Amino acid sequence: MDTNSQVYRLRIYMLGSFYLEVDGKEISTADWRSKKALNLFRYLAARRGEKVPKDRLIEVLWPESDHGGSMEQNLHTCVYFARRVIEPNLQAYGKSEFILYSNGLYHLAPCEPCWVDVERFERLYEEGKALTKEDSSRAIGVFKSALGLYRGDFLAEDPYLEWAADAREYYREMYLDAALRVSALVADVTHDIGEAIRLCRTALRKDPYREDLHYAVIGYLVQAGRSTEAATQYRAYARMMREEFGLEPSREAKALLSRLLPGRQQVAGTSDREATSSKGAFLCDEKTFESICSLERRRQERSQQPVTFMLVSMSKEGSGQVMQQLPLVASSLRRGDTVCQWNSNTIAICLWGTGEIGARVVSRRLKRDLEHDACGPVNVTYDVLKDGDDGSPLGILLQKAR
Repeated sequence: MDTNSQVYRLRIYMLGSFYLEVDGKEISTADWRSKKALNLFRYLAARRGEKVPKDRLIEVLWPESDHGGSMEQNLHTCVYFARRVIEPNLQAYGKSEFILYSNGLYHLAPCEPCWVDVERFERLYEEGKALTKEDSSRAIGVFKSALGLYRGDFLAEDPYLEWAADAREYYREMYLDAALRVSALVADVTHDIGEAIRLCRTALRKDPYREDLHYAVIGYLVQAGRSTEAATQYRAYARMMREEFGLEPSREAKALLSRLLPGRQQVAGTSDREATSSKGAFLCDEKTFESICSLERRRQERSQQPVTFMLVSMSKEGSGQVMQQLPLVASSLRRGDTVCQWNSNTIAICLWGTGEIGARVVSRRLKRDLEHDACGPVNVTYDVLKDGDDGSPLGILLQKAR
């Protein structure tokens, strides 16, 4: 837990499993009379300072309800239960110190006496970024403090909690970026390559599919002259990408390989197949793409395998390069995937058998590669269609780019 010695009435931890202290005493899950009341409190804590309308809370807590008058009474009951957990001595109709209400809006007290780990985590992350250029040594300490707060994904015990999905991704990305930033500072400022590698490998345990962390570890091992370990790391990364997603190592990974063994085509122990990139995705026109999407949708209904539809949108500065970048995008994907130019600044992609994790890996790779090629800012969006989803793929995603 956080070592901040300041006294707070409430300490709320949401990175990792939810943990709550009231006046220094842990409140267990069993102390909550209602799971709805617990979710209400966590939702308000995640948005501390934001005043949330009653209708929004009802929608979050009872997403399948018709939001009638009975739901408002249920909300009042949840608020009552939540207040009794954190303020057991609160008198009937007494004013809560923590869960506040005015003009149809609920919110958690915006300052002391509450402490929330996600607020502290984000503040340290932003402080570390600000210090990077002006005081690198202090930035290292601040980033490490932020990493220390990240016990795991946001509300890790409830991975399917719908309202938490965006926050989970937001804080995970922040953690991984902090790990990359501080490892680079450690390598450049203190020259402690071993510590830089440790920081990246710790982050990889949180997200083993994060390619830029694999690149960083391989690069640091090369920098330290640890060629055998670098080759082992590369092989493990390449094998994971093929076995999990059917993808070849990225251009950046192959560039690291050439640094590792200049003038050679292979890392010792890799096969000819591993050293050869895939033939890539099928390039087609818009009408053919629509037909393939419809076929893939029907195949998905029969096979119950996921299929991902993705849009890669370039800024105005990069829109003139869409045609030029199509072969690059196709070469980054697998045979069996489909790519087309959807409009003047958008590339559309169909990824068969690719679920949420694979879609995230592909989107990161494409964004990184295209922005590296000076295409300007690149935005990647996708929908993963699974068994039971309704609607056509074009209706779900591709119409957004019309």
